Amino acid sequence: MDTLERFAEAKLAALSEQQLRRTLHETAPCGPVRVKRNGRPLISFCSNDYLNLSQHPAVKRAAVEATERWGAGAGSSRLVTGNHPLFAELERRLARLKGTDDACVFGSGYLANLGIVPTLVGAGDLIVADELSHACLRAGAALSRSHVEIFRHNDLDHVEDLLATHRASHERALLLTDGVFSMDGDLAPVAALAEIAAAHDTWLMTDDAHGSAWSAAGAARVFAAAPRPRCRCRWARCRRRSAAMAAISARRRR
Repeated sequence: MDTLERFAEAKLAALSEQQLRRTLHETAPCGPVRVKRNGRPLISFCSNDYLNLSQHPAVKRAAVEATERWGAGAGSSRLVTGNHPLFAELERRLARLKGTDDACVFGSGYLANLGIVPTLVGAGDLIVADELSHACLRAGAALSRSHVEIFRHNDLDHVEDLLATHRASHERALLLTDGVFSMDGDLAPVAALAEIAAAHDTWLMTDDAHGSAWSAAGAARVFAAAPRPRCRCRWARCRRRSAAMAAISARRRR
């Protein structure tokens, strides 16, 4: 067996050969949209801090005040040391913003999908996901050990066909989609997906990482007119417009 060093060198060389190796570049923020890398001033088009709230004086002042009062960390997980008052208040406010009964904050959007999807479904269940769903949705689906079917991007007929073919042979089913697709910027037909999901006794989960905060409900806004919304679980990355690196999961009871 190769040594770890030889394995790592071969692995990295293979990734470089396939142009798949990714490296970190030290990049210093210099204002709302300007950065400096390798001594060069640049304009950044890749930040998710769309409104530059991370640099807003009120946000920075609140962060300093919270640090002065509470310190720099909780010391352990919430299950070990207890739920910090800041977490409790944040989740109450996020639930009010989303119009849901409750909310749960995760450390990142990737962690949210890794945690939520395998909690809802597992071996013997079915996942039907959009082909352009974010990689973390795919990772959560793989971790769940469910049977996974991929439908063509925003193709409602394909969703219908897959559920008609596979739903009956699985105990539970989960339909996964982004609300706003991060690479192309187009929207999922959430209302139509909800109707199809309901017709096949399937849960619908939307990754609203890029749809939250431009309206309180985000891409799930289409459910506002319905007396009994069918989108029971949705989540959003707080970092997109609220400056922080976190994600929330919000749900509405029946």
